[in-house]
Amino acid sequence: MVADPFSQESPKVPRREGFPGQRLIVLPAPVLERMRADPLLQDLFVTATGHFPNASGHYVERRKGIEDAILIRVLHGVGWIEAGARQEAAAGDVVVIAPKAPHAYGADSHAPWQIEWIHFQGHCAQAFVERLGAKGTALVAHGAGGGVESPPFSAVYEALEKGYTPRNLLRTAAHLRSILTELHTLLLDGAPGGAEERVRKSMEWMLEHPGARTSLAHLAKNAGLSIPHYCGLLKRLAGFPPMEHLRRLNIQRACQLLDTSKLQISEIAARLGWEDPLYFSRCFRRITGKSPRAWRKAQKG
Repeated sequence: MVADPFSQESPKVPRREGFPGQRLIVLPAPVLERMRADPLLQDLFVTATGHFPNASGHYVERRKGIEDAILIRVLHGVGWIEAGARQEAAAGDVVVIAPKAPHAYGADSHAPWQIEWIHFQGHCAQAFVERLGAKGTALVAHGAGGGVESPPFSAVYEALEKGYTPRNLLRTAAHLRSILTELHTLLLDGAPGGAEERVRKSMEWMLEHPGARTSLAHLAKNAGLSIPHYCGLLKRLAGFPPMEHLRRLNIQRACQLLDTSKLQISEIAARLGWEDPLYFSRCFRRITGKSPRAWRKAQKG
């Protein structure tokens, strides 16, 4: 067994020399304090990162959790994570562990995993973890590791390896945010052909058909879902219920037409599906904070 630098519980047989070929960076406390005070870094920053290419015997147990959120990307082999229920994590999976969540994880004894990992903190850390679905616990995102390539986990390590300069710390934070955003997108997309992918295609249809006359029942039917299921999934993906999302897309398109064309406001309203220009103006003001006329007159750029 090998001790993790953040472990509160020592493994039964710790090996002080670590893993063969390992890469490991743990940022010093003064650097962490500097990042917590930096307005460009305090929202999201890396506290430690590493790569264990041969993690035979890897075992970590933290009965009280830690302040950091944790990402583990499994490159090869198999491991396990326990935060409440026990889950297996294999090559291509990404493990997300929430801050302060009691947990344990380790390598399979027959086919031990090879992993890259990142510990992180910041004002946005908890929010990112919750968006990924690991609120107060751990999540295994099966197959997500193959999609998190831009940038790869190794880019975080390589930036820190060059020193804790403001430039490198900022670059590392940007890499981390990109990884978390890419992972979030992958999880939202869902399995090919699954319900989430069908709802996403429905959203693409809305974007490509501004002003199309449709109904909630028609949209749900085309996605092959019940109306409640369709509404729930689309609101999670878009942030608004289906018809409100469609309305906002059309108002966005109306803004573009007001800025780039000489069409009358009534013509724009009709083109985007509003029969009543006054109702269009009320919707426009509610969403943008301005009337269509005021929007067109406002200086842009």
